[in-house]
Amino acid sequence: MRRALIASTVAVITIAGSMTSVAGPNKNTEELLPNEQQILADSQKTFDGTKAGSAWNMVAVGHNEIGGRGFNADVWVHKGFAYVGHWGFQDWATGNDRFCPEQPVSGVAVIDARTPSNPTVVSTLQNPANTSAEDVVVYTARYGPFAGHDIAASGLQVCGSRFDLSIRRGLMLWDVTDPARPVTLGLYDSGCCTRGVHEFEVGDRPDLGKTFAYVSVPYSERAEPGSPTGVRDLSGRGDARIVDITDPTRPVEVSTFGIKKDLGLDPASGQGCFAISFGHGMTPSADGKLLFVSYWDAGFIALDVSRPDAPRFLSRATYASNEDGDAHSASYDDARKLLFTADEDFCKGGAGVVPGWGYMRVWDYSNPRSPKQIGSFRTENSFGKSDPGAGDYVIHNPLAVGTDVYISWYTDGVRVVDASDPRAPHEVAFFVPPAGQNPVKPAQRSVLTNTTQVWGVAYDPATGLVFASDMNTGLWILRRT
Repeated sequence: MRRALIASTVAVITIAGSMTSVAGPNKNTEELLPNEQQILADSQKTFDGTKAGSAWNMVAVGHNEIGGRGFNADVWVHKGFAYVGHWGFQDWATGNDRFCPEQPVSGVAVIDARTPSNPTVVSTLQNPANTSAEDVVVYTARYGPFAGHDIAASGLQVCGSRFDLSIRRGLMLWDVTDPARPVTLGLYDSGCCTRGVHEFEVGDRPDLGKTFAYVSVPYSERAEPGSPTGVRDLSGRGDARIVDITDPTRPVEVSTFGIKKDLGLDPASGQGCFAISFGHGMTPSADGKLLFVSYWDAGFIALDVSRPDAPRFLSRATYASNEDGDAHSASYDDARKLLFTADEDFCKGGAGVVPGWGYMRVWDYSNPRSPKQIGSFRTENSFGKSDPGAGDYVIHNPLAVGTDVYISWYTDGVRVVDASDPRAPHEVAFFVPPAGQNPVKPAQRSVLTNTTQVWGVAYDPATGLVFASDMNTGLWILRRT
């Protein structure tokens, strides 16, 4: 995930179909994604340990707590402005108010960072009530009626009941040509009865004169009693979808891919903790003709999307039987045909599973039909040999910039890895923000209490600055030394 290419917009698609015959949800964690289940599990822990933060070859040049709202998610930077999403989900045990922020503390925060030492919130990209807006992408449109405009997109997921069709879900678009005065453009409706779009990327196709959003809609193929298709998506679509957003006010879904409908695999199968397979991360190549789908325990799937309306399966990079799996996200180095991947493995132990938290792998995709793992990188804490205080020492999102990889690593902060030799990546810098209490009051069952939890990382090529989002403490602007 997290690219520096991109370019266009989205609109409204109405998915036909009635859910009157579909059973209501089971009020348990089967509704939740693995990281959400982990956050709920963390809420039962007592956190202590060293919380002062640390740094090596990186310094903070700016910080904004975003009004102390907490629940911060992904970060993007575009033309000197940072965009920070927010997360939320239904906690059936205590009620929706616990994990689904509402106005004025919800939405994507737009922060003027042109003076890095004094980043200032200038507006909010407001998502609908009862949704979260975690992932965010901002780009300058190259084609269509909004060519030349700056467009922001965010994935919407339902926080309440996914059967409530009054809750809008999918991909929401804004015109942010004037970041202080965003204008809502459109919505791609991902349909009933999934929670919506989790992660996505946007990419241009110069050969077609179009822009596409590559979106993941997790659990689309999960079995659903009473559904006319037998699965959660009423149209029987897959988790990986390609949406034409050349006209941001009129998005058009052009294709979907799923491991059940296209490969005959069981989405309910998996290995290790959170044993299941679902589409999580989407990573297109620079020319938009190759797409990597991070499919949790099903591994990393490469698709030929030269024809966006007809994806073709190329390969699947799978895990050894004693590995936990958890293919979360990736970043592609087009020049060297390398895929840097993240396994969001929260379980540092377990019967028959290699111990430790998830880490980065390096794959050689010079032959996309036969990928080979050639390297890896782990932080010392991710080996899981000890518990240095509280938190989750697991990788989240990698971002390849030249031969370096910038990585958000939850409680291990931001890590910078030199991958000039992809067979032996080594760390060259890191920044761990000081731990912060969850600022949301009343306390959310002690969720994220006194921990560093860096969700996202972005790089500004114009300034060389690094932007990081911490769930509790907001936006950090960093400079390598």
